[in-house]
Amino acid sequence: MQDPLRHLWVRFARSVAMIILVLAAPSLAYALGPVASSGLCTVSATPLAFGKYDPLRHADAVTAGMLSYRCSGTPKRLIIALTAGESNSFRLRRMGRGRRAVLYNLYLDAARTQVWGDGTGGSQTLIVYSPSSGSQVNIPVYGRLFGDQNDSAGNYHDDVSVVVTY
Repeated sequence: MQDPLRHLWVRFARSVAMIILVLAAPSLAYALGPVASSGLCTVSATPLAFGKYDPLRHADAVTAGMLSYRCSGTPKRLIIALTAGESNSFRLRRMGRGRRAVLYNLYLDAARTQVWGDGTGGSQTLIVYSPSSGSQVNIPVYGRLFGDQNDSAGNYHDDVSVVVTY
C-alpha cells in the first residue's frame, strides 16, 4: 500500500534560480525552475522578474510569476508550501552574492501581506484541490524586493523549493 501523504519537491536550484541585480542600469530577475513530477502531480514554475531596481528611488520592486500544477486521478487536497531558502527565515528572505545580500520575499496575495512559506514563522501555505479533469491550474507568486538597499551590482541568488503535499 502506498503512503497517502506524498511530497513533491521542485527545487529552485542555483542554476535555475539566478537573481540578477544591476544597480547602474538595474534589472532584477528571478527564474523559477524545473518541472517535477511524482507520477500523480506535475509542478512547474515560470520566471519571476523584478525588472528595474533603483536603490536611490527608495521604493520596493514588485513582480509576479506563476506556479502551475496538474494532477491525474481523483481530486486531491494539496498543500503547497515554499521553503525559506538560504536565509532559513520567512520574515525576510535573502538573495546572496558572496558576503553580500539583498532582502526580498514571496507572497500568496497581490497586496503582498501573506508571506508564502511552510506555515511556520508567520508564513502561510496554500491549500487547494486538484481538478478531476487533470487540467492545469496556475497560481500566481508575488514577489517584493525591498527598497533602500544599496548593495553592489551583480548576480544574487537564493535556493527556494516548492513542496506539494497530498
